[in-house]
Amino acid sequence: MGTGCFVACPSDYVGSRCQYPSPCSPSPCRNGGECRPISHGNTFDFRCVCRLGFTDRLCLTPTNHACMSSPCRNGGTCDLITLTAYRCRCPPGWSGKTCQLANPCASNPCANGGQCSAFDSTYICTCPPAFHGQTCKQDVNECAQTPSPCLNGGVCVNEVGSYHCRCPQEYTGQHCETPYMPCSPSPCQNGGTCVQKGDTTYDCSCLPGFTGQHCEHNIDDCPGHNCQNGGVCVDGVNTYNCQCPPHYTGQYCTENVDECELMPNACQNGGTCHDTHGSYHCVCVNGWTGDDCSENIDDCASAACYHGATCHDRVASFFCECPHGRTGLLCHLDDACISNPCQKGSNCDTNPVNGKAICTCPPGYTGSACNLDIDECANPCEHGGRCLNTKGSFQCKCLQGYEGPRCEMDVNECMSNPCHNDATCLDQIGGFHCICMPGYEGVFCHINTDECASQPCLNNGKCIDKINSFHCECPKGFSGSLCQVDIDECASTPCKNGAKCTDGPNKYTCECAEGYTGQHCEIDINECYSDPCHYGTCKDGLASFTCYCHPGYTGRLCETNINECLSQPCKNGGTCQDRENTYICSCPKGTAGFNCEVNLDDCKSKPCDYGRCIDKINGYECACEPGYTGAMCNINIDECVINPCHNGGTCIDGINSFTCLCPEGYNDATCLSQVDECGSNPCIHGRCQDLINGYKCTCDSGWSGPNCDINNNECESNPCMNGGTCKDMTSGYHCTCRAGFTGPNCQTNINECASNPCLNQGTCIDDVAGYKCNCLLPYTGMTRCCLFFTKKFSLLPCYFSYLAHAAMVPFAITLWVATNASASRVTLVRSVRQTSTTANQVRNRFAPSRFPTLSTI
Repeated sequence: MGTGCFVACPSDYVGSRCQYPSPCSPSPCRNGGECRPISHGNTFDFRCVCRLGFTDRLCLTPTNHACMSSPCRNGGTCDLITLTAYRCRCPPGWSGKTCQLANPCASNPCANGGQCSAFDSTYICTCPPAFHGQTCKQDVNECAQTPSPCLNGGVCVNEVGSYHCRCPQEYTGQHCETPYMPCSPSPCQNGGTCVQKGDTTYDCSCLPGFTGQHCEHNIDDCPGHNCQNGGVCVDGVNTYNCQCPPHYTGQYCTENVDECELMPNACQNGGTCHDTHGSYHCVCVNGWTGDDCSENIDDCASAACYHGATCHDRVASFFCECPHGRTGLLCHLDDACISNPCQKGSNCDTNPVNGKAICTCPPGYTGSACNLDIDECANPCEHGGRCLNTKGSFQCKCLQGYEGPRCEMDVNECMSNPCHNDATCLDQIGGFHCICMPGYEGVFCHINTDECASQPCLNNGKCIDKINSFHCECPKGFSGSLCQVDIDECASTPCKNGAKCTDGPNKYTCECAEGYTGQHCEIDINECYSDPCHYGTCKDGLASFTCYCHPGYTGRLCETNINECLSQPCKNGGTCQDRENTYICSCPKGTAGFNCEVNLDDCKSKPCDYGRCIDKINGYECACEPGYTGAMCNINIDECVINPCHNGGTCIDGINSFTCLCPEGYNDATCLSQVDECGSNPCIHGRCQDLINGYKCTCDSGWSGPNCDINNNECESNPCMNGGTCKDMTSGYHCTCRAGFTGPNCQTNINECASNPCLNQGTCIDDVAGYKCNCLLPYTGMTRCCLFFTKKFSLLPCYFSYLAHAAMVPFAITLWVATNASASRVTLVRSVRQTSTTANQVRNRFAPSRFPTLSTI
């Protein structure tokens, strides 16, 4: 192990290479004792560091201490401070040195943030201002206070633990104490501009990237983003950034990262790196595996070391450590040297291939068991050694890698441990080869490989070499194992007021929205700095300014003097002279006042005799009453001058009028029209015809007299005929006719035969107010031909019944007929043979179609 290297072993192993099982896993120490491993060369033991109050090797034996008497009550836990002092850890609800005191506050009886204070065996709750009661559970109704906490007509709404005021539109604040100014302070967030629309209304003009009534929402620019290859869209202000996975880069994560170029040591231990789209692949040299070739293949996993041998893994190889009596590469051979076959004090070596003994004989002996005397005349030197003859002996000049009197011994160059830093030494003929651990190089593996030589740290990162690794100290603005990640300084949205952030190496740039400046666009540019308002006060806005002009000035910069005379304020012909924020009126004669609006009253002396005085500017005018004229309305107009009366009428003048005295037969105001004698409607029941100085009446029918007021008696001419009675009417007469006549004058004889009153085919003869029937036999009757004539009975009335005689026939027939006046019943006796005549035959014979009812008795 190299100097200064420390290996932190897992809890289950100890040793310089974590090769020994830990005696502290699991810990044998009891009662909370701490187990510590102790090294004894190639073996390890343990030692228990006991807690206070315990002793012996495993901390099993308690010592006399203060907690042995269990002083802590009510489930308290005793902790030793010293052997004679202790401290009790009390369970909830108990307190005191020995947990002997019940804690009434342990159940947290005080609600809503109340502070519990123990008092003897009970508690007292100190409530916050918004609650009261024994346990602070009752809400204080702040709205019940007098006066109400809400001012200016605000409505107090009580809530649990608080209250709030619903303010009228004109006020704001917690208690409605502040007059509401829609834009002072501005409710618009994120740099939005408040625009007042009314006394209590406003609108927020949001910067790009924000929306909402108060610009409170950052518009999510990620929908529809262009981040590719699994890049995550990170929303910004009016923009977005793509957070790329490790294998991609670029604004939209579309550029493949060449991990082999970016990380020259991505593949360790001589592995070859091949870049792939979105990743890379390592081709490892023999003996190594893993994604980055960092895992040494455990060759012992597939090794065939015989039972009892210990396998030691190496790089791309393994070594079998044989137990006593075994030999060979796999310890699969019996060690032939166990039987000491070599004689004469020779050294015995085992052939690792076949396990046979190899005897290294002392000088003068040879043979497989060194039991033969050497003939020095033969070449005794092995392994190509050159023999030099000497007196009584010889000397071998050995080739490199061999030694011994006959060059029989292979020199093990690894015996001197030439390989450093835990490297594996491979003995060779005449030399050795060191297989270095990762991170080392050189013939002896003594050189720490400079992993920084390839300058793996990007973006001016500082490389710090370590054992088989390196560490990059990145400059500001970069991160990652190779400083390959450009930190997105825009991720924290440092740019204010809607500015666009552009990321750069270890920096960012803010492109400010109009009206802002500064590194972070945090400064609102004061457009009033240049004092642009000539005659007014400047108020700074967002990328603008507003000039509030002094009275009398206008214009965007208050540069224009307002001409107050443009509105023509001077009345009655006054002359206006403009001044600063005012004007002066020069009034004409007859007017007064600031605007010459007062007309002096020239009518005050009442100059108009018969008229209304109209005041003028510096004068007056008389509006005369009808009939008067003149400047002062004092002249009566003679209306008769124009001779208005016609047809010899005489004119008499009046005030604004005249009167005409007309001759007989003429009238109206100027004697133009004749008198309309019909105007009084003299004809009562007739038409009036106007004549000169008179009229004529044409009377309606039935009337006579000069004014048609005499009712004529139309019955005098006897207009009613056939004995009708006449009744005189207004403008006419009415005839009441005798029976059998009709018509307006009773001139029409009524035809009583029109209704066909004669029955049984009788002939009807019309008469005055009646008719006669000529009957066919056997019928008779003056009016209906309905009487049935017999020898035995006289003529019967038309409506009758037949009643059978009991002595003549075995049954009787009765016929009932109803008339308008009465019902008659008559008995008719007739012989009827019982065997040949039925009731229906009787009905058919005597009244085949005249009687609606027939009943058999």
